[in-house]
Amino acid sequence: MNESDERLLSALIDGEAGDGDRSGLLGPVPVGSAASVAPSLLQRHAVLRALRDATRTRARRHVAPRSLAALPARLAQQRAEPEVHRGRTGWPRNWQWWFGGAMASSAVAAVLLTVLVLGVSRNEADDARLVSAHLRSMMSTQTVDVASADNHTVKPWFSGRLNYAPPVEDFAAQGFALLGGRIEVFDGEPVAALVYRRKQHLVNLYVMPTRQAGRLGARSEARHNGFNLAARRDGEFTFIAVSDLNAAELNDLLKLALASRG
Repeated sequence: MNESDERLLSALIDGEAGDGDRSGLLGPVPVGSAASVAPSLLQRHAVLRALRDATRTRARRHVAPRSLAALPARLAQQRAEPEVHRGRTGWPRNWQWWFGGAMASSAVAAVLLTVLVLGVSRNEADDARLVSAHLRSMMSTQTVDVASADNHTVKPWFSGRLNYAPPVEDFAAQGFALLGGRIEVFDGEPVAALVYRRKQHLVNLYVMPTRQAGRLGARSEARHNGFNLAARRDGEFTFIAVSDLNAAELNDLLKLALASRG
């Protein structure tokens, strides 16, 4: 098909072709012309016409909402507002105060939401870290790094490994036998871990300066994955006990630890 036939076919589909054009395209094939032209035109004409009709009858039409139609008038009204209500840039004269107040309100709301949401998540994450350290020690073949019930052996062992001297006492007479100690690391800082045995239960008692314990967010009592956690502090040290013992027995150990400091 040549370029002239293509233009005529487009005109035919669009309903713009005259009678002479239609008879020339769809009439008998003239002598000496290619015999395949008329059938191909007929086929293309039928397909394109069917497509056009389907588009006209089935295509969805959407009407613009009234609010959009009223937009030009609204914009024109804004442009016509008196200059006294506007600054040089078209913003309200007190836009700085309005914008600053909005930003301040948003910042306060974001901080409160962060405290409420992340506060709970932080405590749960800290509980999980403490319990995980306890589980690792129980699964290890070497629960302690220095095995001794003598505080004069365990306490000097921490010297040079910590930047503080943790209080160490054996409470075997009260039912908590000291097995020894080891180093645990939280937030990149080493912490003293004292291991006690209560019947068939092991207790990890983490002892650290109170300023350092603040990063762990230790709660006075908590429970995580079946393990109990209890924390006590004085002016200098914080004691955090973790075990599958009940909370009352953990608090008994904490009371002994605090009382031993005089």
